[in-house]
Amino acid sequence: MSPITDKELTQVTLQSTFVFSTPAALLSRRGPLALEPDIIHVWGFILEDEPGVVEDCRALLSAQERHRADRFVFARDRSRYVVAHGVLRRLLGRYSGFAAESLDFEASATGKPVLRNGPVLHFNLTHSENGALLGVSASRELGIDLERVRANIEVHAISSHYFFGSEREAIAASATPDTTFFRYWVAKEAVLKAQGIGLGFPLDRFRVAFFPGDETARIDTFDSTALSGDWTVRMLPAESGWLAAVAARGTDWKVKLEREPQP
Repeated sequence: MSPITDKELTQVTLQSTFVFSTPAALLSRRGPLALEPDIIHVWGFILEDEPGVVEDCRALLSAQERHRADRFVFARDRSRYVVAHGVLRRLLGRYSGFAAESLDFEASATGKPVLRNGPVLHFNLTHSENGALLGVSASRELGIDLERVRANIEVHAISSHYFFGSEREAIAASATPDTTFFRYWVAKEAVLKAQGIGLGFPLDRFRVAFFPGDETARIDTFDSTALSGDWTVRMLPAESGWLAAVAARGTDWKVKLEREPQP
């Protein structure tokens, strides 16, 4: 396959929509996967709970992951965890050249999972309801977030208590406040996951400032000792009803939406 050009990559990033592949298609994938410098690969897949798929994914998990899965009270949550981490292992195995079941994870200094064996890979997994996204990079620490837009959320009350002033104003002035709220939410989540600090960091201690078009944003941090200010957020083109974002340091990186043909 010939290398993708900057022009082609821009078209993929801005005009395409990530597709939720089936776990079966990703599990059955053969051959290696390669990462290009300064390009983040994003995979979308559904968390279906077909018994055969769940069993195949569970076979790839470590004993610790199986134990964690078994602690979920509801079968649906258990199945979704198993499928998400089974697909994660399969795809990272294709990137690293290691068997999926042999991948060894440990927590970094910030608590993010990292691979102990194989080449350096930066990755982040997110899911919402029955959808999941995986971002992978060879050179950039990253965070990714996915949310289903929901109308049963008190967006004005939440944003008034936890969001920065200009973000609250944008939500209040929006003709579609639910969508605007979740746009800021996924952007903030992606940044916090990239930094590795999670929602323990106050959401009003940094500002997401979207550029015209609302596809890219910069970050203004008010606590640089905990949260760096050099993160850039790129919104991912999603199907109606979904919002997703990926964050990475600097501005000289792009996104490649990966698609797997259905079996």
